[in-house]
Amino acid sequence: MNQTCTSAAATDTRTAAVIAIVHSTAEAWNSQEFSKVLELWDPAEPLPFYLAEEQDDWFIGWEPLKNYLVPVQPSPAVQGIREEMRDITVKFIAADLAIAVWWMHFEMKIIGRKPIGEEVRVSAVLRQTAAGWRYIHWAESPMTASMYLMKLMERDVDQAKFAG
Repeated sequence: MNQTCTSAAATDTRTAAVIAIVHSTAEAWNSQEFSKVLELWDPAEPLPFYLAEEQDDWFIGWEPLKNYLVPVQPSPAVQGIREEMRDITVKFIAADLAIAVWWMHFEMKIIGRKPIGEEVRVSAVLRQTAAGWRYIHWAESPMTASMYLMKLMERDVDQAKFAG
């Protein structure tokens, strides 16, 4: 049974529960207590996959995932991270498995620099567990440099002058 939803107000409680976990992920990152992000992963998953858009390669397995999300020496330069999730769509591929895709607005502040931000596409696979829906796969997919530059250039145009 495949179901698609873009609103947490949906009548389907499974869809609403998956959407709630996605928003809980943003809350965990925003708390700056990154171990809370790790708690949203299924500990029974033998081989979790995580692709962070700023990294060269995948984190495959628990040790690399834990080292990324909860490093022994967190970066003292990071003053804060803020995320907002939107346009979440959920598709159930089995009774206990869901694929979710969404847009993530990401902002970060590094000491001595102005804050930066970007829009990132995210996809994830989640499994329903006794604790609720938990991640087993996560992939961030930023726009290509040319697409990003095009959107910046389009934003800087007075579109109303070209209408008509």
